[in-house]
Amino acid sequence: MSKKIMILPIALLGLGLAACGPEEPEAVLETEESANEALTEVEETEEDSQTEAQEAEEEAAEEAAVEADETEVKYQDLLDQAKREYEAEELEAASGTLSLLLQNDLSDYSEINAEAEQLKEEIHAIQAENAREAASAQTEESAYTDERQSAIISEEYSAATGQSIQDATDEELSEWFTRKESETELEEESESWTKEEAENYAFDYLIMNEDLNYEDYFFFVNMMEEDWVQLEVRESVDQDGVTWSNLIGIYRFNVSSDELQKLDMVTGDYQTVQ
Repeated sequence: MSKKIMILPIALLGLGLAACGPEEPEAVLETEESANEALTEVEETEEDSQTEAQEAEEEAAEEAAVEADETEVKYQDLLDQAKREYEAEELEAASGTLSLLLQNDLSDYSEINAEAEQLKEEIHAIQAENAREAASAQTEESAYTDERQSAIISEEYSAATGQSIQDATDEELSEWFTRKESETELEEESESWTKEEAENYAFDYLIMNEDLNYEDYFFFVNMMEEDWVQLEVRESVDQDGVTWSNLIGIYRFNVSSDELQKLDMVTGDYQTVQ
């Protein structure tokens, strides 16, 4: 009897082990598959991150290249404008355009920089000679040296008097400026803008929108008819013992519409810049 009693539990134990045996490889296989899936996800995430980073770098490089191209076109346009003005014998305008160009960092545009510097030297040599001749012909120093250089004032004075501003005496100029101021004060009584308000507004607008440092230049501002203010920007130059000025630009500004225009010195036409 005792032998029979012992056999039954052993047999049952064998059956239990036999039933558990096949499940162990399946559990290991599932664990390996989960690990592989997790590893694959990590690898895919890393690849996606690398792809995104590469795409971002490529996009940034493309944007930088486009910006560089646009900058080069801008600088080349200024150089071409200076050449046109030089060929049209508008030396003051050509020199002023070159001044605007050369105030930029042209270290990455060596050809443009070299050509601009060479043209500037040629123009300044001519201007210095012209300034020496003008100085020797002038008997006394004028109190209106800057005003005599202004294209706006010269044109206005010639239209009003029929005389060249270069031939006018300081006394004649003083009388004309006084008379002009009196006439302006009478006209202001019926205007919505006073002369001073319109000119100050136009001047501030020009400085902000054309990025001009007022300390580097001198300005002539003149209220015209029909809400238009005319502005002239000049740069003083001292070289070889003589002084002259270069023309940075002649503008006109409408105080009612905020339209800013710049004069093309070659064609004589105004073009809207703002």
